[in-house]
Formats: sequence, structure tokens, C-alpha cells
Amino acid sequence: MVFRVFRFETNQQHAKARQKGIDLSSYPYVALMDSDDVSVPCRFELQMSAFSANPDLSVVGGQINEFVGLEDCIKQSRQVPLKHEGIITEMRSRCAMNQVTVMFKKDDIMGVGGYIDWFWNEDYYLWVRMMKAGCRFGNIPEVLVNVRTGADMYRRRGGWRYFKSESGIQRLMLKERLISFPRYIYNVTKRFGGEYLAPSFVRGWLFKMLRTAPLPMPSALSEKGYGDFSLTMSVYKGDNPVFFDRALRSVLVEQTLKPREFVLVVDGPVPQEIDEVIDRYKKMFQTKQ
Repeated sequence: MVFRVFRFETNQQHAKARQKGIDLSSYPYVALMDSDDVSVPCRFELQMSAFSANPDLSVVGGQINEFVGLEDCIKQSRQVPLKHEGIITEMRSRCAMNQVTVMFKKDDIMGVGGYIDWFWNEDYYLWVRMMKAGCRFGNIPEVLVNVRTGADMYRRRGGWRYFKSESGIQRLMLKERLISFPRYIYNVTKRFGGEYLAPSFVRGWLFKMLRTAPLPMPSALSEKGYGDFSLTMSVYKGDNPVFFDRALRSVLVEQTLKPREFVLVVDGPVPQEIDEVIDRYKKMFQTKQ
């Protein structure tokens, strides 16, 4: 495995950091991973199998379980539709891809301009542009990533700026005739109440109401070793080094089918503890700057 590190001198935010990782990826398939979540051991095996069975797909994601604190303290799951038609229908109301789970064809992402900054919604913005371009989506039924959640997440998913970002996505879909005007009014009104008017504890309750019971962990298939895909992750100043270490271990050490290439984007200066984690993994793999 090639371990590639790129460092921005100053923080560029999520969209530019994610896109840089994609730009530097060498393989036709690219998987994303966040720096504080945990991928299940057969995640990439399941995704590469899905692409093999459905070569017309541009993006393959999956389900997530959400945990608080300890990794085995799973509280709920965020389930998304499986088939392209159901995903497109759901996308007209909410984001129907769990971004932390996705693997995609690099050429298809680049064909619509890649990740472009859109406050907390750069992924939804990307999927909308891919919808417009006729790209095809798929989600597999299994859990691919266990996602760290809690009160901080509920606080981030609210406020005037977040509402403006979400309502802007709805306005874009209306302009592109992906949704009707009544659907636009309904979507924006619902978000105004839940994201702007509701305090964070109410928002947390609403999030939980939309979740379902945790899903069981999937079983491995038969593939082992390395697959012809890249994996990219971004790490930031405020990230927890223990969580970052766990995220890396889940995708670089524990996978049944590992990436041929790992691209880490360090988005601005990071604490020494983060650099120590990076150095430890660099020693395990062939490194390119």
C-alpha cells in the first residue's frame, strides 16, 4: 500500500480538503473516510463487489450505525434507500447518501466539478449535480461505518447559517427542476422549524426520531488482500488523535480488502499528537509526499 500525505499550510475547509484527496488519488475508484469514525472490516470488499455486479453505478454507499462514547455503545442507525430510483426520490427531500460510507468512480465525480464548498452540505451539493448529470447511485443494505455522534453533532446541524445552506440546496433543486414548488416550500418550512427555530436538544430528539434500531454487523465475503482503489481522508487541527488513530486502523489494518493507495490530506497545522499518529502509520507503509 502507498501512504501518500499532502499538507495544506492553512486550513482550507472540508470541500477543498476532500477534493484535494480525490485529485491526488491514482485509481479509478475512490473511497472516503472521516477521521473519527470506524469502518467495518468488510466495508471495501462489499463495495467493490457492488461495483462489479452493477458497473453502471457512479457511487456506492451503505448504512451507518451511530454510537456515543464507546464504540460498542450503538444507539441507532441512519438507513438510506438501496436502489437508484429510491435514492433519487429520497434526495428530493433529504440527502440519501451517507457520505462517510461512499466509494465512487473518480471520473464521474470529476465530470461534475468534484467537491465544491457549500457550508456543511458539500456532499448534498455534489449529489444534486450528479443527479442532474444522470449519474446512478446505489446503497448496499449492510452497515459500512459506525459513526461517532452526540450533542456536538446536533449543535452543528442548526442555526441560521446551516438553515441558509440547506434552503439553498432546495432552491438549487427547484431551479434545476428536480423538485416542484410545493415540495420546495414544504422542504424549506420543515428545515426552518427543525434547524433554526428548534434548540439543539429538540433537534437531537428530532434526529433520533428519524433514526431506526441499530443494524447487525455484516459478514465478510471471500476477497482478501488489496483492491484497485484509493482511499482518502482529511484530518484537521481540532480532531481527536485517539479517534483518528482508531479510524486509520479500521481502514488500513482491519479491512479484508485494503486500498492500494491511501491519500491523507492534512488541512492546515495540526497538533503534535496528530502528527505522531501519522508518523506511526507512515512507518507501516510505503510513503509518498
